[in-house]
Amino acid sequence: MTTADGTSNRVYIRHAQYGWMPGRLLSAASEGSTKVTVAIRNFDEEDHIQSGDGPSKHARGTENVEVDLADYEEYARKLPLQNVNPKGELNEVEDMVDLPFLHEAAILYNLKSRHVRGLPYTRTGDIVIAVNPYRWMDGLYSDKMREQYAEKLIWDVPTDIDAKSLVEPHVYETSSLAYHDLCVHGSDQSVLVSGESGAGKTETVKILMSHLASIQGHFPGGGGEASGGGATATNKPHKASSFSSSPIVERVLDSNPLLEAFGNAKTVRNDNSSRFGKFIQLQFDAEDPEHAARAGRSVANAVLAGSFCEVYLLEKSRVCGHEESERTFHVFYQLLGAPAEEREKIWDELGYDDVDQEAFTFVGYSDTDTIEGKTDGQRWNDTVEALAIVGVKDETFLSLMRSICVVLQLGNLSFAPDPTDEEKTIIEIEEDNDELGRLSKLMGMESNDVMKALTERTIEARGEVFKVPLNEAKARDARDAFAKEIYARTFLWLVRKINEATRAELHYEGRDRVGRGGYRFIGLLDIFGFESFEVNRYEQLCINYANEKLQQKFTSDIFRSVQAEYEFEGIELGEVSFQDNADVLELIEGRMGLIAVLNEECVRPKGCDTAFVSKVYAMNKDSTECLVQDNFFRDYEFGIKHYAGPVVSYALHSFSYLALKQNTDCCQ
Repeated sequence: MTTADGTSNRVYIRHAQYGWMPGRLLSAASEGSTKVTVAIRNFDEEDHIQSGDGPSKHARGTENVEVDLADYEEYARKLPLQNVNPKGELNEVEDMVDLPFLHEAAILYNLKSRHVRGLPYTRTGDIVIAVNPYRWMDGLYSDKMREQYAEKLIWDVPTDIDAKSLVEPHVYETSSLAYHDLCVHGSDQSVLVSGESGAGKTETVKILMSHLASIQGHFPGGGGEASGGGATATNKPHKASSFSSSPIVERVLDSNPLLEAFGNAKTVRNDNSSRFGKFIQLQFDAEDPEHAARAGRSVANAVLAGSFCEVYLLEKSRVCGHEESERTFHVFYQLLGAPAEEREKIWDELGYDDVDQEAFTFVGYSDTDTIEGKTDGQRWNDTVEALAIVGVKDETFLSLMRSICVVLQLGNLSFAPDPTDEEKTIIEIEEDNDELGRLSKLMGMESNDVMKALTERTIEARGEVFKVPLNEAKARDARDAFAKEIYARTFLWLVRKINEATRAELHYEGRDRVGRGGYRFIGLLDIFGFESFEVNRYEQLCINYANEKLQQKFTSDIFRSVQAEYEFEGIELGEVSFQDNADVLELIEGRMGLIAVLNEECVRPKGCDTAFVSKVYAMNKDSTECLVQDNFFRDYEFGIKHYAGPVVSYALHSFSYLALKQNTDCCQ
């Protein structure tokens, strides 16, 4: 076993604690055996583990371990080789397609080597991989850096070499290439930002948006209208005035913090985790490439004209509950951290000018009051200012915030059996704490009407309408469903208001002159990362399902397509191992998969948690590799082995989807 440059026997072996450990193969397997001996070095800490066998002051001796090659079937019963030079030192690369041996361990140790040296970005072809440094790095996102990538990858692109070889891997590389292709080819672009929770996706989207908004300040002609010509006959960029002076750009960039306030929350892994998915289309007034060519320019002009945002899969269940170390959505804490006079005005003088988080059941105690360097009170001021920019102020602002107050008040309602009729439920009212009265005043309704709405269910049959009383548990479910629905609709209303304030069709000064082809766009898809919590609900299944689909696309684009291309051209390609997750997707979306069975169980009159789990196991007996059954699972739990790692157990009793039919009926 030799490496590309003649060094031998430096390999990686699996390690229970660290994933992969570098080592030196001491002996090959004897005839008829699959056992080999590998020497590995011991280190003080995981951070100090390094590939190769060069000198290290952190190494603490070596030990010999026996390895069974039968456990490496995906590597054809061989140990994956290290990428090292003759001195035994790691060959670190900027682009991992240049790795002589491309496999999981090689990728991880290459990323680690760059991360240790303060280089968070690495590329694999057109894909940029970011390892979150969890600190701000001076100069990494400076104006000078923005201009450098715009110049090298947009305006002065060489024709004889790959322009990416002239710059270090960077997220600006992705935004610059997207802008370049939009201008040169006249085609819409999309940028996918994915990764596990806490990887830095939200921050990356903000960096991408800011860079794409600033590029127009550097094109020849310096921020003029794109479609009307008016540009110089050179692609050479020049320094322009601040891009933030444009009210369109200001509204586009300020929309993101608003979405964070209403759609982000603290989780166990991330203080500012997006609890929804979003697809932001940055709309550009782009010059026709043919028009630019006739003017002697190889790159057409494109001006940011507006934006449009689509959102999906808001984690509504977080409104009514969250793990002890987590928080609900930021806006609740911002509202409670607002100045007393503002709270009093919003709550319509209901006596909530001096309250804390523990006064509301849906919020509860939190030891966190600062997110990314700003307190909840400071964030409140930012949110109010951002809302004003998109036109939400005065009475509209009060209505928006009172809808948040209604959600808070709903969580404080307590239900109990009706002492006069055990089949009915009442809302408890304390003499000195009339939560129902406060809620009714906020909603502009009579208390009796609110109580009936939350403790009775309306059924229509054969043209007649009946009122059916709800027991205590179902009344509580109805209350939660109502609160989640109010918040979800408030969130969607806010997204519509943002779109009304940022859409190019409504506000761009040059909209009358944009051709019939309309605006070109660069889309930014911010998708949930893979999630595994102590209690995993329906939202986690949907999130992880989306990540499985993205992994399949990645596999198809990077591995399968390349293999097919090589085979078609008759080029010999060595063994490339990758994880195929088709079996997991079949389990989830197949004809007898989880979604199909769940749909059936939801419409069945007596559908229940345990029946669903039993059917899933019975109908997917051949999926033993990815559908896991554990003796410690309860009868409403099942496990899935996802591509991303350990088995994730899902608790069906926490699935909001299975209760969807009943909750929808309760909201009617």
